Order: sequence, then C-alpha cells, then structure tokens
Amino acid sequence: MIVIDNLRKSFPIEYGIVPNIKYLGKIPRREVLHGISLRVHRGELFGLLGPNGAGKTTLLKLLCTLTTPDSGTITIDGIDTARNPVAVKRRIGLCSSEDRSFYFRLTARRNLEFFGALAGLTGDELQRRIVEVMDFVDLRDAIDKKFSGFSSGMRQRLAMARAMLADPPILYLDEPTRAVDPVHAEELRRLIREVLVDKLGKTVVLATNLLDEAWQMCDRIAIMRRGTIAALGPPKELDANYARLLKYQITVDKSDDALLARVKAVPGVTTCAATDIQQGVIVSVEIEPTDDRSITELLRAVSGNGVVVRSFTYEEPRPMEVFADITQMDGGDE
Repeated sequence: MIVIDNLRKSFPIEYGIVPNIKYLGKIPRREVLHGISLRVHRGELFGLLGPNGAGKTTLLKLLCTLTTPDSGTITIDGIDTARNPVAVKRRIGLCSSEDRSFYFRLTARRNLEFFGALAGLTGDELQRRIVEVMDFVDLRDAIDKKFSGFSSGMRQRLAMARAMLADPPILYLDEPTRAVDPVHAEELRRLIREVLVDKLGKTVVLATNLLDEAWQMCDRIAIMRRGTIAALGPPKELDANYARLLKYQITVDKSDDALLARVKAVPGVTTCAATDIQQGVIVSVEIEPTDDRSITELLRAVSGNGVVVRSFTYEEPRPMEVFADITQMDGGDE
C-alpha cells in the first residue's frame, strides 16, 4: 500500500524572475504541492491526471524518491521513502517518458543488462528477464539493435520493459503509451490492466494525459489541480458527482412545438432539441443534476398530450467534460 500524508513540496523561483532577487536575502519559493493526502491500495490501478503544471510530475518524483518533501510523509508498504529510500527503490519500477536516461550507443540488451545489474540481477536470471520483458513489449526482434536507431514509440516501450525488469510489486508509469502507435498502445494497456494488475496483482500508478485511457483502465482516478487533489474516485463516481449536465436521448412517436415548450419548462433543463428519424423523433435534453423530481417531471412533460415514449436513454458524460468541470470549478487553472 502507498500512503501519502499531508505532503507539501516547493521549489525556488528561478533567478531573474523576481526583480532585485539578489537583494532579498532569501530566494523565494513556490509551493507546487499543497497538503496532498491519499492512499493507493495493493493491487490497484490508480490514475493520476491533471493539467500541465498541476503537480503530477513532482508527485511522481516524490514517490520514486528522486526528491524529498518539505513536509509530510510517503510510505510504501510501511517503509518511509525519506528515511529508507534504498529499501523503497527495491520495491518500485519507473517507466518515464524521458528517453535520455538510456545509453544511445548501446543496444537494447546492453541497456537492460546495465539497469538490471543496478537492480541486483545477474547471470542467467538477468538474461531470462531481459527476454521476458522484451517479449512483453513486442521488441524481441530489436533486442540487439542500438537504442539510437529506435523510434519514439520503441523507446517508450523499452522504458516499459526496463520498469518491469526486476519484477517489482509497484510500478509508476508516466505516460507509458506516449508516442506509441495505436496497435502497440492498446497492447500495452492490456498488458498493464490484464497481466500486471489483474493476473500478477501489481500496484500501478498511471500518470497520463489521455483521459479515455484513464477512464477505461483505472480502478480509481485522482485529478490534480494547482497542487491539490481536486477530485478522487472511480471513473463512474466521478461521472456521477462532477458532471454539470445530465444528457438524455428520448425517442417519441411524434413531436411538436408544444412538447418542446413543456420540456424546456422543466426545472434544470438547459437545452432541448428534436431530431426526426424514420420511425419517430429523438428529443435530446441536457438538464442540471438537481434532484430525482426533475427527471420525473421531464418524463411527464415528454409523455403529455398522448405522446408515446419509446425509449429513455441516459448518455454517459465524456471524460473530457468531467475533467474540464473538475479542473475549472472555480475559474480555471493557472
């Protein structure tokens, strides 16, 4: 289990941004994480989303012990990351979107041999794991090719292989499908969800800017905004709690101006439109999520004057709509 408690982190403001900074005596700092607290359960696929500058990368660096917090704590299976970073590093694997961490003149095999040795793997065990992880990411045919000749997508898949090399119980994945072609991206998603999490029981923290990817894969999602957790929960729960408008498609046998007027008069309805189809009319309605009585009144309004309702369908909100509502709840991001 990963436990984050009241985490705060700040960085110095760059020299020259503040006028006459050298005369202030102390370099000012900007706090980028403000009291972050959350838990990631063992065997969970946890999504981390947020606009650029929200603090996702800083939080990942703290989780990987690449930097330390100003205050607060992070524990990995009860191990404090600040007090015992070496023990923590034995339990984690990082897939970064930064390919400069590889040696360009070495082959994929030689790169993995180097990183595997750092993780304590040797001999036949190391070679076996290299072949296994290269198979996982469909790079077996390129195992003895130089990294410099890899495409952006191949480099990202090799980073995924490196993260899995020592078979750690916890994986931090920073945009693992970035620059990867659609076929291999979908294969990586299945690998993460179906093999690493569902079959092997690993804990995965997935940072991504692909909202549909997060909604499709993750058990729970934390959406960050201005260094805080703005929303946290399963995708369905986020849909229900943060969608500003509920959308319905209502199929009726006929429609006229009087029906649309009745629908528009229902409290909370913001838009209403009718579209003719071959065997009736589809009435599209957007309504604010006030209470259940509004839906009852909507049904009553649609079915008035002998109109026959053939179907009443709720349209799931798109992840982009929910994400925008959460990250712009009080005036937009920085």
